[in-house]
Amino acid sequence: MFGLFGKKAMDVSAAQAFWDWFVQKEDWIKETINTDGMRVVWALDAQLKPVFPYFKGEIEFQFGYNDGVGEFFFFHMGDKNLLRDGKTLGELMPDALRAHWIFILEE
Repeated sequence: MFGLFGKKAMDVSAAQAFWDWFVQKEDWIKETINTDGMRVVWALDAQLKPVFPYFKGEIEFQFGYNDGVGEFFFFHMGDKNLLRDGKTLGELMPDALRAHWIFILEE
């Protein structure tokens, strides 16, 4: 979404929808990530892209779930807008997920 003077900004409602979807699909994500990881990646990617409508490249992320702990790495690749909005995305993670998922912002 573009704001005044062409400012690049994330779609906060899409970010909230992403986390709502993640909460609903969490069990499926944990069950499927180690057996059909690409299926999970494509599903996550489809939910994550609308959060950053200004970014025309591929959104880069990695994640895994082992021993009861999940890690979600979001890569901003030095893009100041993705860095800013990646921080916001991490801050929007619901408390229910924070109990066993870690959001990590990486370059």
